[in-house]
Amino acid sequence: MSFATKGAPGPFEKIVTIDIDIPAQQQVEAVMTGTVKEAPGAKLTVTPRKMDVGSIKQGVSKRLKLAVTNTGTLPLTIRKIFLKGGSTVYFDGVKQGDIKIGEGKTHNIEIEYIASKPGTLKDVILIESNARNAPKGGIAVMVTGKSEE
Repeated sequence: MSFATKGAPGPFEKIVTIDIDIPAQQQVEAVMTGTVKEAPGAKLTVTPRKMDVGSIKQGVSKRLKLAVTNTGTLPLTIRKIFLKGGSTVYFDGVKQGDIKIGEGKTHNIEIEYIASKPGTLKDVILIESNARNAPKGGIAVMVTGKSEE
């Protein structure tokens, strides 16, 4: 007998009703328990998820360092790193070749962040990949601070 499970990985318990005719027609209930294993795939963890760049001058770059770790069971492919809205692309795998990260490995990435306008900064850097845990659009890294003219 096989049983199809749905949902997130982890423990499950299901009750199965079985109709039998031996020696007379009756129903038997069986309790099935087990664990749903996580499907193989790449999983992305990025550190830090929020960066405060402090006070920077508009148009002057600041180096930001990100540690990207593959916590999954298949190779992770970083395809693109960009500012939300697409105005700035920090890394493009189509032009530069994808970044490949093996399971359990970490890759350090430096980007040159430039504040495009004066005032309070609330930018989002997106990391696009093949990670199972990444939402559509990519994993977000928040950038906060203040930009001066």
